[in-house]
Amino acid sequence: MKELTALGHTATAFELLPVIGGVYAKSYDNTYLTTSSLLTAFSDYSQGCEDKPKFWSDVEYLEYLNGYADKYGLKKNIHLKTQVEKVKKCYKSNKWIVTVKHNRGTPTIKPHRCYATPPPEDPNEPETVYTFDCLAIATGTNNFASLPKFEGQDNYKGKLIHTEEYKNAEVFKGQTVLLVGAGESGSDICNEISKFATKVGMVCRGKHGHLIPRTQSDGRVTDLNTNRCRYSNPYVFGDWIGWTNQLAKRWIASMGPQTDENKILKKIGEYNMEQGTSAFSKFGCKNAGFVEAVVTRGAELFRTNFRLEADRAVFTDGSTFQCDVVLACTGYKNIFPPLEHSHPEIAAFGQNPRLLFKQIFVPEWEGEVAFFGFSRPAFGSVPPTVEMQSRLYAQIVSGLIKLPSACEMEKIALRDKENWEFRFGYDAARVKGLVDFQVYCDDLAGMMGALPPLRKIFFEKPKLWFKIMFGPFTMHQYRLVGPYANPEVAAKVYEKQPVGDLLECSITLCFLVTAKILSLLGFSMFNPNYF
Repeated sequence: MKELTALGHTATAFELLPVIGGVYAKSYDNTYLTTSSLLTAFSDYSQGCEDKPKFWSDVEYLEYLNGYADKYGLKKNIHLKTQVEKVKKCYKSNKWIVTVKHNRGTPTIKPHRCYATPPPEDPNEPETVYTFDCLAIATGTNNFASLPKFEGQDNYKGKLIHTEEYKNAEVFKGQTVLLVGAGESGSDICNEISKFATKVGMVCRGKHGHLIPRTQSDGRVTDLNTNRCRYSNPYVFGDWIGWTNQLAKRWIASMGPQTDENKILKKIGEYNMEQGTSAFSKFGCKNAGFVEAVVTRGAELFRTNFRLEADRAVFTDGSTFQCDVVLACTGYKNIFPPLEHSHPEIAAFGQNPRLLFKQIFVPEWEGEVAFFGFSRPAFGSVPPTVEMQSRLYAQIVSGLIKLPSACEMEKIALRDKENWEFRFGYDAARVKGLVDFQVYCDDLAGMMGALPPLRKIFFEKPKLWFKIMFGPFTMHQYRLVGPYANPEVAAKVYEKQPVGDLLECSITLCFLVTAKILSLLGFSMFNPNYF
């Protein structure tokens, strides 16, 4: 909305909840983001705390989003407590007809601590119809629970719930709990429940995400190392970089005093090396919650499939785990009810965003229909990724950038799809929007003419170059040149931002320099990513 209104367009948003914030306005108690304030913030709204990065709680992040909306006057165009009923293209008027119901309440809107319980809704509330030139779909990917049918589930006498129903860990006091799924929410919830439950088990039926803790041993946020120096390295070096870093950090953790923190860091290294993953080829699990539960509270990790019996899970290796509760941390599925009947072909793109041009645009509609937030960085953050998508979208709607033909967009989307599926392998089939944070954002920036001129900056402003290369990968680098650049503000932010830790930056720099030399010698497979 901000990018569109900045270019003179009228933008209207419909939100079912009584407050802005999406998934963070309906999250479980004690929710903390898995990316730091530096990596999560937008490049055009600073709270002035870049020198003191932290992990926002859901409440703090909602405060940030409200501050952003207030700064740019967006709230007057957001219709809260509004349910979109139908979306249909009118070919006669060439407009999109959107039918909504305002003043939604319970039971449509569930009670939550982030807002007052809505009153019961009026069943006689009339429908309201709006018309628009373009359609932007930003519903998020965490609205409809994906709950698989487990083998033997009908024989299980305990309680089976999805994380959508999870609010806090206290209700599991004195119980034995088996969690299925080791993603970021599952990892956090496992750790929380282990503080109250009698016993906790965690099932990871494949490879868990590549683990990194939220903070380093010195207390600094770990995603300072999600930087351009690391991800400028070619994919072919990815696993080597991951292996070297894990080996070095595991050795340092083993050499220091055997505190719980060092034991956790050592175990993280063991788990990552055991499954042979790196940040280049695996989606990230950017917290060490379940590892903490294993190391400090005796939680059990199971890496095989299972079947349920009356009071337990039986694993394929013969081991068992008695459980009162099975908590499915099995994610969500993308469903678009307002489009399912009128435009199922558009809904299908949301279910497989790989087929979208740059995972944003429906080729057939050539800029009229776009999806936002369906690209998930393996390491990095969704909100700034959406910022880059929004900047590109606004310029295309304004006619400042022209999209390729529908046929060409389809070809490019398939080529990108092959690239991401090669890069992320198994995960790409499960998480269809998975992308490399730097490669993807650089791609969008290149289309806008906003790529930072690194060579020029290196010679003219070496301190700024150092911060861009070794500091956290923020979108401020795309405000240095190009449309809507604000280099003075960006430079001030970079002055305050800390950089990654010496060990990891040194390792990744050595690989990057090696890659550059090999590429100059003619070995194209070692070409760095924009370096």
